[in-house]
Amino acid sequence: MRKAVSDLHDRLFYLERPLALDHFKPHPDAEFIDLSPNGCQATLLDRFWTIIGAGQEPIIGQNGITSADIQTDRGVFQCETGGTSGKPKRICRTAESWLASIRVIFEKYTNSSECYGILGDLGHSLAFYAAVEAQIIGNRCVSVVGRSPREQAQEFASAGVDVIYATPTQMRMLSKSHRVLENVQVVFIGGGRLEPETRTQVQSLAPNAQILQFYGAAETSFITLAEPYHDAASVGVAFPGVEIDIRNINSDGIGEVWVKSPFVFSGYAQGHTPDTQWQDGWLTIGELGKIDDAGQLFLSGRKSRVFTVADKTIYPEDIEQYLNAQTEVIASAVFSVDDPLRGARIYVALCSDQTDGDRLLRMLGELKERGVMVDRFRAYGSDDWPMLISGKPNFQTLRATATEDAWQKL
Repeated sequence: MRKAVSDLHDRLFYLERPLALDHFKPHPDAEFIDLSPNGCQATLLDRFWTIIGAGQEPIIGQNGITSADIQTDRGVFQCETGGTSGKPKRICRTAESWLASIRVIFEKYTNSSECYGILGDLGHSLAFYAAVEAQIIGNRCVSVVGRSPREQAQEFASAGVDVIYATPTQMRMLSKSHRVLENVQVVFIGGGRLEPETRTQVQSLAPNAQILQFYGAAETSFITLAEPYHDAASVGVAFPGVEIDIRNINSDGIGEVWVKSPFVFSGYAQGHTPDTQWQDGWLTIGELGKIDDAGQLFLSGRKSRVFTVADKTIYPEDIEQYLNAQTEVIASAVFSVDDPLRGARIYVALCSDQTDGDRLLRMLGELKERGVMVDRFRAYGSDDWPMLISGKPNFQTLRATATEDAWQKL
């Protein structure tokens, strides 16, 4: 049964109230259903609310939920960044910043929803945000992290999940279940580029769902949102309440992406990066891109990942987007290894259940025809793919194996 209109008005009123610690708590109707194999996700979420209720700062990260032992009356908490290419940083965030985006999502997309589904560990901010959103608006939330794709789809169907938050890789894996989730109404996909082929897979999995791609980061939260009618190569237009500015534009029209938003973080509690800069209320995290006349944002990648091969600038995310669009590929990772002559060599790691090695070689050969000279590659199965709890590739692990014989030279 869908929520009554009066109930929706009550919840909107709840979110309209002054944003303070007293309002950052689970709605009485909220329920978290932990179907993970070890059953620890519910414990993590309970620990977060307990620490918040005690007036302290929780830390959400790879080690679970711990307390920073810092007294606060402002609903401040800390989240670890994904740590895709290095040691995770810890950011400070306020309850107000999440409440503001929860209200936007609820009003525009989820006000008739009843049950959220999450595929990631609560130590990752995307999955944790989804769980908190469900708790605050009073929904059920089902966690199936650690289950096989077939089991995840079965549990989502049984629970009546109608909203999913996930990364592109998680959705590609879920699509391997070959189930149809007719009850799903909205799928929010973030944490990576959503190429058209993956969108098609997700639409087949959830034929009645609105597929929404959002772009953001742990530091920024939502920056853009792409609906199906937006250019498939873009990440959509500015999320409500967000301003975007492109600065220091090069000859290709690509520049630094700067944002001003009520959803951004307060600062780093641990670690730092020179790519993150503040200026007069505007923030950049080192992302590069451009905006068209319709306000659509097209990303080129992070400055920290761009490298040069024989004087040619390489944007790894563009190569990954091409690879991830291939039906044989579940996930990919592109990185550089220093080379004294050419500046760098391109290494490609593929996650695939494809047993035809010749097909993978032909696919990489097609990259060479596009001018991308891959030096070495390595194929992983879905069971041994080096992946962080965020659902993103573990570049540290991949780089550490770059000298092993398992990497094949092309």
